[in-house]
Amino acid sequence: MICTKEMDMAKGTDYYGRFMDYMKMYHENDLDGCCAQTDGKGDRLKRPSQQADPDQYVHIVEERDDGIIVSGFKMSITQAAYADEIFVLPTRALMEDDRDYAVAFAVPGDWEGMTLITRPVWLREKDEPDCAPFCKYGVSDSVIVFDNCFIPKERVFMCGEWEFGRRLALLFADSHRHSYSGCKPGVSDILCGVTALAAEANGIQKVSHVREKLSEYAGAAELAFAAGVAAAVFGEKTSSGVFFPNTIYSNVGRRLTGELIYHEYNTLTEIAGGIGVTLPFSEDFEYAPLKEQLERFIVRNPNFTPEESLKVWKLVENVGASPMTAWYEIAGVHGGGSPIMETIALGIEYDYDTRKNLARYLGGIDKEFDDSPDIEREPTFGDGLMTERQDFKE
Repeated sequence: MICTKEMDMAKGTDYYGRFMDYMKMYHENDLDGCCAQTDGKGDRLKRPSQQADPDQYVHIVEERDDGIIVSGFKMSITQAAYADEIFVLPTRALMEDDRDYAVAFAVPGDWEGMTLITRPVWLREKDEPDCAPFCKYGVSDSVIVFDNCFIPKERVFMCGEWEFGRRLALLFADSHRHSYSGCKPGVSDILCGVTALAAEANGIQKVSHVREKLSEYAGAAELAFAAGVAAAVFGEKTSSGVFFPNTIYSNVGRRLTGELIYHEYNTLTEIAGGIGVTLPFSEDFEYAPLKEQLERFIVRNPNFTPEESLKVWKLVENVGASPMTAWYEIAGVHGGGSPIMETIALGIEYDYDTRKNLARYLGGIDKEFDDSPDIEREPTFGDGLMTERQDFKE
């Protein structure tokens, strides 16, 4: 909605009305969608139009009166296999030579000319009767192949407007990073809880360094959540009427969680110990000749029964040493953009000039404090943040 409105205002297109008609249908049918943004990208040192294989980025093959033909690859698209609708967006800033790659559209999940190659993360027996709640859920990711796929005109929301490639890409990325300030603290809560439970099962829950490590979970989770709240409070209403979160706080919260994800898993490993990858199979604990010995072996804290102790260490294994573990770790770094992307965003959008002018004034270099941002810098959502903070206090 935001970008279609801005394109219409700048270019005289009619994307906004077209998208609003689509959204009415989307809501009336209670559809569920996912975003396909990340392209195959090919040679990372070359722009889309410079790739030896043009399909490394989804692009327009042909423009027709009734729609467009597209080809290309999208990758790491979570949820695609069980979404009603798939939204395709550019993945990066574009230049004029990249015009054919400036394309956005929406198609049903079973659209002709589109193929999903799907990988479930955690392969296991379906609906195991004794399966713990954590094991009942999973995730899947797809490579999406568009092979001369026809997209009807009413489903096309960008077609060649390369100047808006970065804008549309970042609208998704920044909203994704904002949502991360809500979902990633949930992951931290799970890791914190499992680590605390493992400490108790080991009988070390009161040891000072253990309690200190647990407090790190609290710091990461609540700082990220606070950044998400701040992003909402200091967001802005766009020309389309959509309220968008403040990108500075969104990127700060996302970078913090991305940089700490492996440390959080390491903390679980330190406190739980190596049993997460050396635990005998559940069937071994039911084997009559070994049952009594293994029940004595598994108990470390007498306040836990053998059955409870086994469930604790199976949980540690599932949370800390399963295929889902690796998925959460890598998704924690790269979901919504890897930490370097948040660093780049903060380098471009944060108002460093005002802070530098403050330092010049405090150092006596300038006689007055100039709180206006550098006019050569493109204005962004971060401008005036110091003033916003003061307004909020008042």
